[in-house]
Amino acid sequence: MIRQETLYKRLVISLLSAVVVIFFVAVGIYKKPVQWAESLVGGVIYSVQEGLAVRLQGLLNFKDASPLKLIAANVIGREMGPWFQTFMINKGSSEGVLVDMGVIVPDGVVGKVIKSLPHNAQVLLMTDTNSAIAAMVQRTREGGIVQGMGENGARLKYLPRVSEVLEGDIMITSGLEGSFAKGVPIGQIKKIERPEDGFFLNITLTPAIAFSKLEEVLVLSFQENPQ
Repeated sequence: MIRQETLYKRLVISLLSAVVVIFFVAVGIYKKPVQWAESLVGGVIYSVQEGLAVRLQGLLNFKDASPLKLIAANVIGREMGPWFQTFMINKGSSEGVLVDMGVIVPDGVVGKVIKSLPHNAQVLLMTDTNSAIAAMVQRTREGGIVQGMGENGARLKYLPRVSEVLEGDIMITSGLEGSFAKGVPIGQIKKIERPEDGFFLNITLTPAIAFSKLEEVLVLSFQENPQ
């Protein structure tokens, strides 16, 4: 009985302590709402700036280490529909961005430039149904074409039924087109279907990057890095 009373007392004391703490915190916010709000907003701004600095530093490190000439750009607009997926960047022909140039980030392929204006350009994402990229399986070196499927990601076409490709294999650019150098990650094979008729496998991919989170990209120039 004594132990039970002791537990009750401890519980009551803990509850009273919590109420007192909440009261003083509330009073502090009530008396100094501006200072409290400034502190909160300042913390959020610092977190955002820190994240931006990390992303930009990673982008610059990748740009400096690449043997290719890369043009850094910011995403300034999006059109993300079920089938048509494009966005606008803040660099154009005046900065050397031309139609058919590949667009990437350190994690992999983004898409291609399809329209270039003096100071901005439109990029077709690799998931757009009009997109087609020459690709190969990194492990087996078998080649095919990666075509966009809109919100459903992408698929690999023209890989024969006798292929040794496996789910989980990584797809990379083959370098057989002028837009991309060889070896840039495209995505991972998600599902393989072997139809009873036909010559080719039905293969779906998960893209290497999250397109909805893109804020900065790199455009692959047709020129070599002067370094």
